[in-house]
Amino acid sequence: MQQLLDLFLTGGARLPFFNTELFALDKELPKSDFLALLLLQRRGEATMSELAADLNAPLSTATGIGARLERRKLIERYRHPKDKRVIVLRLTPAGLDLAARARAQIDALLARIQQALSPDEVQQLMGLVQKIFAALQSPPAGDRPEAQTAANQPRRIQIDG
Repeated sequence: MQQLLDLFLTGGARLPFFNTELFALDKELPKSDFLALLLLQRRGEATMSELAADLNAPLSTATGIGARLERRKLIERYRHPKDKRVIVLRLTPAGLDLAARARAQIDALLARIQQALSPDEVQQLMGLVQKIFAALQSPPAGDRPEAQTAANQPRRIQIDG
């Protein structure tokens, strides 16, 4: 694993992540806002609750992101026609343009990766990435409930008397 870290920190692997066009887009918005734009581009429109779930963030965080994107005129918010309590978000033409530019840069990087690998290697990479994501999404071994069960049991202390 140290080799992987070294590759990202000091080797050529860091260069694609500092692509000047992607870096320029990154200066326009925080990453969470870009993620919200890309998710809305994929969905077409979403309720605030759906966006929060997609971002894996609290509703208050999604609301803040929505407010920032609305101030920048990248999304519009409107009340759901059947339930006025529900807020629906959709991209404006400016939001669609920015999301398309970001997606084009991401797609270009992914195409470079795909060109460097055989179809079997792409499948292997996808399997490994999914395995890594699953490992990172589950709690560490010491934090799992089954590991804490013994630690949480009351200890009996024998008192001589």
